Amino acid sequence: MAMGLKGNIASSVYRRSVRDDLGEVSLDSRMLTLLMQLNGEKNTAELAGELGLTLSDIRDVLIRLDHLGLIEEVVSSVPTLSGDFYPFLADQLSKAMGPMAEILLEDLLQEMALERESIPLTRAAELVDALAREIPRDEKRAEFQQVLLSKLKNF
Repeated sequence: MAMGLKGNIASSVYRRSVRDDLGEVSLDSRMLTLLMQLNGEKNTAELAGELGLTLSDIRDVLIRLDHLGLIEEVVSSVPTLSGDFYPFLADQLSKAMGPMAEILLEDLLQEMALERESIPLTRAAELVDALAREIPRDEKRAEFQQVLLSKLKNF
């Protein structure tokens, strides 16, 4: 697999690749349908919804298209949160729920396929929301969300 076709591909974006040395290839209907939809703008989750396919189905087709050299991943620079965000997040979560916070945070980052040093700004609210749902006390949860959302507004 030449591309990032492992892990969560929902937000990945692909486009058709132009090659002169392609020769003859055989495409089934799903490969052709998906290939025609790859415009470098829609992510795989959007395409899956439009085509009525699961992300697993899309991944299988993308792997075959990649193997044939017909597609390439569009890599865009997604802004990430600065290095001081993670320690701030861990500290606030710890205040809200105690010593289990660090374990919960690490587990959730792994589950969401995120790195603590480079949390995409586009996924920060999702991360904060998922963490907040784990805080059992309502007032602590609300305080955690308010503090984190005000911090995110500064980015």
